Amino acid sequence: MLKRILGAPGFVTVAGTLVLAVVTILAYLVVFDPMKKTISYCALMPDAVGLYPGNHVTMLGIPIGGVDSIRPDGTGVRVEFHLNAEHALRGEVTATTVSDSLVADRDLAVLGDSMSADRWDPRTCITKTFTPKSISQTLQGFSQLAGQLNGATQPGERTRIHDSVLAFENATAGTGPALNKLIKDLGRALRAPDAAVGHIGALLDSYAGLMNSIAVNWDDITVVLARASTGIAFINQLWNTTVQLINSLLVILPWLNELAREWGRPLLGALDGALPGLRLLSANVGTLQQLITMIPPIVDSFVRILDPVTGKPRLTYAPPRVALPREQADQICAAVNVLVPGRCRTDASLVPLLLGSAGT
Repeated sequence: MLKRILGAPGFVTVAGTLVLAVVTILAYLVVFDPMKKTISYCALMPDAVGLYPGNHVTMLGIPIGGVDSIRPDGTGVRVEFHLNAEHALRGEVTATTVSDSLVADRDLAVLGDSMSADRWDPRTCITKTFTPKSISQTLQGFSQLAGQLNGATQPGERTRIHDSVLAFENATAGTGPALNKLIKDLGRALRAPDAAVGHIGALLDSYAGLMNSIAVNWDDITVVLARASTGIAFINQLWNTTVQLINSLLVILPWLNELAREWGRPLLGALDGALPGLRLLSANVGTLQQLITMIPPIVDSFVRILDPVTGKPRLTYAPPRVALPREQADQICAAVNVLVPGRCRTDASLVPLLLGSAGT
């Protein structure tokens, strides 16, 4: 029986078909893994041009899911899609449509923060979405930009670009040789990079010498820096004194100005009057030594006018004395002796003499 079945003409065909079907099913299960766990999400897109159910959902260019459905939602489009569970969205999520060319079908690209601990709630649609502009929108925008540059809305400025090009041409006229020389010099510098490297090396050598000098004299530099605070403090104190002096001048100068305006002429007159006396004083005092030698007698005079007992100033009065001429002394004395016997002398005190003659 078994031999007859195996020898049947259609057995090989049926067996081959069954084996091919099993291989196909196994390949589908391995490649597509329909039992793989997925997570469903939704996104509100401005439009869904080129996006269809079944298109890929990618992250950084790698397919991780597929588009399930697309339907209008208000002024936009609601796109529902699923992702493999190991690629669950996290953090702040964005979505856009991408394609390899302008005419091919597009894929839905999603991007999140894989390092974030916050998982995106599948019940909340993604609202931070973008879609690329279409060819017509791009060309229309470029046309509007060109019109604005050329002054399409202002008939008097339709030659704006033409005039700008002419103005640039006139401004750069004659600068071609200088620009050519600059480009050639740059080319020579690029062909000989060793020169630039040599300059950099010389700069580094100079810097190394400077650092070496600082290292050798670092002790002296440390002393200078340590003592700099004292010098800076002295400068600050001196500056504060200068500021106080200037503030004092702000008070004194207006006072001197007012004094000069009100009493300037009398003061100048007094100085003019004192000038002859100063000259006489300077004539009588020939040297500084003479002036110093005059000081002790003056001091002694002040000492003598002080009472040694009480220490208070005292003043002794002596009446003026008069000397009688010798040729008339006998006659005057005879007359005085008649009035006041025995009171006549050739140098008598004037006050007692006069008061005595008056009967006092």
